[in-house]
Amino acid sequence: MPSTLILNEQDVFQLCYHAADGLLYGRWLAPVLDADLRIHYGELLQEAQLAGNCRYWLLDIRRRNWHMPSFGHWASTEFVPAVRAALGPPIFVAYVMGPRHLSAATRPQDRRTQEQIRAQQLFSESFADEASARAWLHQQRQLAG
Repeated sequence: MPSTLILNEQDVFQLCYHAADGLLYGRWLAPVLDADLRIHYGELLQEAQLAGNCRYWLLDIRRRNWHMPSFGHWASTEFVPAVRAALGPPIFVAYVMGPRHLSAATRPQDRRTQEQIRAQQLFSESFADEASARAWLHQQRQLAG
């Protein structure tokens, strides 16, 4: 009989703000349900506000599962407007993804969602490694002044 490993919240999602580089880091260490993912994104927004309305996020989703289409709809219609209202635009999100995520992100429905989010001045890019993601975020900070 297979056993089930139960992870506590800290084992699934890590969140921290690095004041030295002005970036908010979110890292998923295991697959999650979309309901939990929504909670994690709420925690990201709360931490961004506590960090002086940090608008530069690095999200490592390499170990996380790809979300359901309903999550994309929620993100574009509820979450992004809440982020804009709380932090002010523009917001920059660098996603560190594995190959399976990069291919999922190019599906037509996900591209439409990304376009809707970009129209709300939340700009995201996908990267295969954390160093490139961090460099892009630093570049965006320099451009913003």
